[in-house]
Amino acid sequence: MAPPPSHSQAVLPAQNLVLDRIEQVDDRFLVDVHVQNAARCPVCGKLSQSRHSAYVRHLKDLPWQGFAIELRLKTRRFRCRNQACTRKIFAEPLPEVARSHARWTTRVGEIIRLIGYTAGGLPGSRILDRLAIPISDDTVTRFVKVSSDDLASNPIRHIGVDDWAWRKGQSYGTILVDLDKRQVIDLLPDRSVESLQAWLERHPGVEVISRDRCGIYAEAAEQGAANAVQVADRFHLFLNLSTAIERALEERSRELFLPDPAPKQQAVEVPPPSERRTTLEEQRKQQRRQRRHERYQRVVELHRLGHTQRAISFEVGIQRKTVRRWLRAGQFPERKPVTGRRSHVREFHEYLQQRWNQGCHNATRLFQEIRARGYRGSRQMVSHHVSSWRANPKSGSSSKKRRFDRIAPKHAAILTCRPTERLSEQQRILFEQVAVNCPIIRSMRFLARDFREAIATHDKDGMLHWIRTATQSGIGPLIRFAYGLNKDFNAVVAAVETSWNNGQTEGQINRLKAIKRQMYGRAGFHLLRARVLPYRAMAP
Repeated sequence: MAPPPSHSQAVLPAQNLVLDRIEQVDDRFLVDVHVQNAARCPVCGKLSQSRHSAYVRHLKDLPWQGFAIELRLKTRRFRCRNQACTRKIFAEPLPEVARSHARWTTRVGEIIRLIGYTAGGLPGSRILDRLAIPISDDTVTRFVKVSSDDLASNPIRHIGVDDWAWRKGQSYGTILVDLDKRQVIDLLPDRSVESLQAWLERHPGVEVISRDRCGIYAEAAEQGAANAVQVADRFHLFLNLSTAIERALEERSRELFLPDPAPKQQAVEVPPPSERRTTLEEQRKQQRRQRRHERYQRVVELHRLGHTQRAISFEVGIQRKTVRRWLRAGQFPERKPVTGRRSHVREFHEYLQQRWNQGCHNATRLFQEIRARGYRGSRQMVSHHVSSWRANPKSGSSSKKRRFDRIAPKHAAILTCRPTERLSEQQRILFEQVAVNCPIIRSMRFLARDFREAIATHDKDGMLHWIRTATQSGIGPLIRFAYGLNKDFNAVVAAVETSWNNGQTEGQINRLKAIKRQMYGRAGFHLLRARVLPYRAMAP
């Protein structure tokens, strides 16, 4: 007769285990157990009482009161007496305790998997070590990789597709999101027509594919799921419009400037450029500009000879996007002054100008004076601000040319595309100031407003009218953008008329980036995929 279960036996991983002995060794317990039930052949399912041999199996289990536990399971081997069975000798299977050849019980293995899925390899091993489950980070990652591939138990109808970067600008993968369940359903290691087409062919029930305007995904969806409705993502439509306006403003960057608010009546006397002493910093700037101009001429010459932008990038040693920007500019792009933030020194321009004309040319003293008036910048900024006012004692003086504040094309594009109700009073004034010298920006704003209105009101005819208007606008980047919309018109119309979008997909990409960076870029595709896909408990 089997002994009655004790409290110690109740915490064992299975009810058919019998506790024999507990022994404490240093910081762990050794627990001897055996199985009391008869064994069945795993092939034919017949019960067997013919014992062949036995061996001890060592399994790590859940800790007890902060002590590690090691089960020493006495496992028996049996002979299968069924003459028709192909299996002659078998070890008693214990699926509820541990998998075959495993060194961990199933229940502690599931905990290791969950912590590794959440925290990663090395952080997970540290957490488990504090929980009295000593384990290496490599073992944790192996547990995470052993994940179920049963990703689509139900038919998949609506998916979102987008790319994610292994290395930005160099290699990309593809993420697929179930828009109904709001979870990732698969991760592809590349961005190609063949891989997405093969995936769609394995899932023939897809009805809607939300994507960006990437031609790769459009072609793959057309070949792999011809009956599915393709929907262009609205966010990417707005982004592409903003990019087109930014490129148009880059071509007119010389018009994007604001007058200097400094008063005209008090001009600081400085020498003409030909009579000023050239500082070391100015000499270095001239040398850098000369080198940059030579690279620009080399890019233009290679493009004239028929080289591709990729080949030019490799030959000259600059980024391909820089090559593209230089060729679009049509002229040598001068370095623009820093305009991202207005210098705090400019707020004290009038006072500095007054003190300079009074004969105070010491930058340190000027710095101390305006600091007492509330200046929070550095002395170097003050010195840089007044450096152009210093006259050569051997020469006469002349009035200084007025300086202008420039606005970056990207900043101007944001002001152009943003709805009127979302513009602050300062932004409205800034836009009007820019429009004085660049009047075409008003036409771009009207086009951006009509584009947004057509999408917001689900107006298919309005979108078609916008495309026709943009093609006749005379603005090159907007004309090319309109031709692209017309080429992908069905997907654009679906974006206007339906509510499907890629917002969930973009959110999952942000989660993927966080996981990838958490592993410091050292994760292979299988581990990254296992951690991005939804967590599923392993079947016993």
